[in-house]
Amino acid sequence: MDAHDRALTEQSSLFDGVDFSNVEYMLERSSLRMLEPGEKLLQPEVANSHLYLILEGELRVHLIGQETLEHASLTAGECTGEISLVDGQNPSALVVAAKTTRVLAVPHDTVWSLVDQSHDVARNLLAIIAGRMRNDNSALIKSHHKRAQYEHQATVDALTGVHNRRWMNDAFSRVLNRCALDHVHSAVMVIDIDRFKLVNDTYGHLVGDVALKSLANIMQAHLRPHDLLVRYGGEEFAILLPDTGIEEARSIAERLRTTVAANEIHSGDLVFKITISIGIAAVNNESKLEENFGAADRALYRAKESGRNRVEVAV
Repeated sequence: MDAHDRALTEQSSLFDGVDFSNVEYMLERSSLRMLEPGEKLLQPEVANSHLYLILEGELRVHLIGQETLEHASLTAGECTGEISLVDGQNPSALVVAAKTTRVLAVPHDTVWSLVDQSHDVARNLLAIIAGRMRNDNSALIKSHHKRAQYEHQATVDALTGVHNRRWMNDAFSRVLNRCALDHVHSAVMVIDIDRFKLVNDTYGHLVGDVALKSLANIMQAHLRPHDLLVRYGGEEFAILLPDTGIEEARSIAERLRTTVAANEIHSGDLVFKITISIGIAAVNNESKLEENFGAADRALYRAKESGRNRVEVAV
């Protein structure tokens, strides 16, 4: 080991507070290794028998199953491989060179000789392992939160804040299966803003967005906690009413229709109103979800053809 590498090794966290001259001779069987960018140093499927002291460069650590969501970086003075070396298991992470990196590979038995020789080395190794475990736990928690955020964004309509059609396919089917097992009635609604294109053409799409958000807010405020609301299309929304007969569904729809029609929408100096048409269908537990919505869609079409601002029930 030349003077430059000796100085870099002495700066490792493993030798913090250690008289390096007293332990340097124990590193004679250690070897220098050069890693190219992207080269793997540790892999979960490959056993490890070394502690790697980073002399120059940077390593990127990816936790198993979290490669795309969470990672940590290790730079000069830090080390890796300590946990797998201590517990005898395969590495719990994928460690890859982020740039050209030089490491000192310290064999397993040399590490334990260092621990036996120096209480300070033992203390530092324990501190390194404790810090790594704490950081990995924090990364897992952060990754879980981030994944939950991604899942939320994937299933919620960004404009209105209600769930989207992707979420509907799973959630509606799950609730309808439960209703079928409980032998209770359910109903679906399809809601469309009347002449919404005219709103966009007259006032602009930003005002149209305000109208969509206003409608979504009204429906969220006036539906029951167990009702499921989604943005079904551009200006179209769908609602699943579990444990609800067709007459009760009609009553809910009429209440929504009259509330929307009476509501004033404010956008800057502009004040206007919208109306909605609603198609309702009783859920046939023997039919597919698409067939139930097809019946509600046909009822919605009749509401439009009959003058709009109406509620129609599938026959």
